[in-house]
Amino acid sequence: MIRGFTFERALSWPFTAAHAATFPWIFGAAYAGVYGLVFACIGLFAADDFTNWIALLEAAESTNNDEEQVAMVLGGVARLIPWGLMSGLISWAVWAMFETASQRRYIWDQPFRLGFGADELRMMIVGLLWAVMGLVLIGLPMVLILGTTFYTLFTDPAQFNTPGATDQLALQVLGSFGVLLLALPLYVFFATRLAPSFGLTVREKRIRFFDAWNVSRGRFWPIFGAFVILAFSGSILVQIISGIAQTLIMPSMMNLANAADGASLRAMIFSSGFMVPMGLYLFLTLFLQGLLQHVVGGPAAFAVRHDPRGGIESDAQIGAFD
Repeated sequence: MIRGFTFERALSWPFTAAHAATFPWIFGAAYAGVYGLVFACIGLFAADDFTNWIALLEAAESTNNDEEQVAMVLGGVARLIPWGLMSGLISWAVWAMFETASQRRYIWDQPFRLGFGADELRMMIVGLLWAVMGLVLIGLPMVLILGTTFYTLFTDPAQFNTPGATDQLALQVLGSFGVLLLALPLYVFFATRLAPSFGLTVREKRIRFFDAWNVSRGRFWPIFGAFVILAFSGSILVQIISGIAQTLIMPSMMNLANAADGASLRAMIFSSGFMVPMGLYLFLTLFLQGLLQHVVGGPAAFAVRHDPRGGIESDAQIGAFD
C-alpha cells in the first residue's frame, strides 16, 4: 500500500528506506575512511609547514618586538593557507560524493555507491548555493555589524577613552546579537523550504535549488520538526560518544605539550603512541558525523518522493493501476 507524506513517515524515513540494515553503517564507515585518508594525506604533506608554524609561534613569544611577532606569525600562516584552500576544495568534492550517494538511496532506493560524475558536480553547485544563502542571511549582517565595530576600535582606539564610549561599544555588540536573533529564524525558514533541493537535483538530474520551494509548500513544519528531532537527538549522542573518546586520548594529547622543539613535536605526532589512538578517535568521530549527515537528510528527501506535482511515490501508485 502506498501512503502519502506525513510527519511520522518523514521522521522514520532514514530507518525505513531501502537498505536500512546496511546502508547507514556502510555510509558512515566509508565517510570516515575517505575523509580520514584525505586529512591524513594533507597532514602528511603539510607536516613541515605546520611544525615550522608552531616553531615560529614559540619564537615569537620570546621576542618583545610587536612588529616582529606579527610578521613571524603571519609568515607561518601564509604557508598554511594553500593547504587550507586545498583541504576545503577536496572536502567540498567529497561531501558532494557522499550527499549524492545518500540521496540516491532515499530517492531511487539504490545501494551505497560512491562516484564522481555529473550528479556530484551538480550537487557541488547546490551545496555552494546553500552556503551562499547562509552567508547572505547570517554571515553578511554579522560581518557588517561586528566589522564596523572592530574597525572603529582598532583604527581609532583613543575615542573609547571618552565618556560613554564603553556603553556605545556594548550596545553595538548587543545589536549584533539582536541581528543574529532576527536573521536566524529567517535562515531556518529558507533552509527548511529549500532543503529538498538536494534530493530534487538527484531525481531530475538538473540543478534544482529554488524549485525545492514548490516541493516543501505546506510541509514546513513536518520537515522542520523531523529534522530538529533527528539532528538534536543525533548531536547529543555524537557529543556523548565523542566526549568519552576524548578522555581516552587525552594522555596522548598532553604529551605534545612536552615537545622541546619542532623536530621533537613532529616525532611525537608521527609516533605510534599518538597516531594509533588519534586515528581511532578520528575514525569514530567521522563515522558518527557521516551517519548524522545521512540521517538528517531523510525528511527532505522523503518530501521529494512525494512531490505534490508528481513524485516517485505517486508515479508508482499510478503504475499499480495500469
